[in-house]
Amino acid sequence: MTSAAMRRRMFRGCLGGLAVLALIATAPGCKSPTAPDEGEADILVSNEVGETVDLYMDGELQFAVRDQWTIEIDDVELADHELVAKRAGTDVVLDATTIEVTDRVDYAWMIDDPPDIKVTNVCGQSVRVELDGVYQFDLVDDENRWIIDVAYGRRFLKACRLSDGREIASTTIAVDDNKDYEWTIAVLVLR
Repeated sequence: MTSAAMRRRMFRGCLGGLAVLALIATAPGCKSPTAPDEGEADILVSNEVGETVDLYMDGELQFAVRDQWTIEIDDVELADHELVAKRAGTDVVLDATTIEVTDRVDYAWMIDDPPDIKVTNVCGQSVRVELDGVYQFDLVDDENRWIIDVAYGRRFLKACRLSDGREIASTTIAVDDNKDYEWTIAVLVLR
């Protein structure tokens, strides 16, 4: 074989190798590792709870998610998935939900802000409301208002008559879960 024939054979071999490489790169099912799959189901999780949380999906720790961050759980199975946000490094549940993943689209969950307490006054008099000894607001009879973003733990609520400042009702609420709580001031008890 002449050297010119050998060069043509080597060139054809290189072209054949490039053609095979091009076919592999464009074959169905192949994708760049940084490009998202078309039609995959993802769950976007936003943390608005005010602190870092450990995010669990179906009982398995997925990520630590900092406050004000949004993360993506990539390419989840079509099924019901239980999501739980726990205070970082603890077993204290701050929020939880179940997401039914039925289609290959993006789903979203916002880990909500801290709990609130709805206070309703039906005792027949105007009252002053305190939370842990700190004034919150006044309520007339048959009115309700919210105490927003209550810290976790045991919270002491007290209602005092506006007319003379005497305590007429009190309660302690164990704020353990990321849900809203209620207190109704209904009974007039003089102390």
